[in-house]
Amino acid sequence: MPRVIPIIMILVSGVIGCSQAGPATAPVDGVVSYKGKPVPFAKVTFIPHDDSGGSIGIGQTDAEGKFTKVVTAGLTGNGAVVGSHNVTVTESWPPDKPIPVDDMGQQKSPPRGPWSQKYRDSANPALKVEIVAGQDNHFEFDLSK
Repeated sequence: MPRVIPIIMILVSGVIGCSQAGPATAPVDGVVSYKGKPVPFAKVTFIPHDDSGGSIGIGQTDAEGKFTKVVTAGLTGNGAVVGSHNVTVTESWPPDKPIPVDDMGQQKSPPRGPWSQKYRDSANPALKVEIVAGQDNHFEFDLSK
């Protein structure tokens, strides 16, 4: 019977360790525009500078270029990890329509947006933000600069 107690303790500690919520997040919203016009259905990605375990936050603009919900995979709550981030904006398909496929059954890429490649580059991003807990994390990204 003494061997059962250590095994149970290991199992319980493993379950407790898995229940950790991870890094703190904060709600994020904003608007993406290009030459004064909204950028519809673009993917906005928040890539943390620090070691947050690869917790990347992703949002998508609506038809008016607004994004109101950023989700970070594997973490509880809505938002991006608190701290400094590189931000990229890439093309995406509208969420309410099926993604087109080619003759081979492969999903097609969305049409290329008119904005500069520097806004798509995660290695050398043109956009950088600071996400702060308990503050209004509203960002307006103008991709025509």
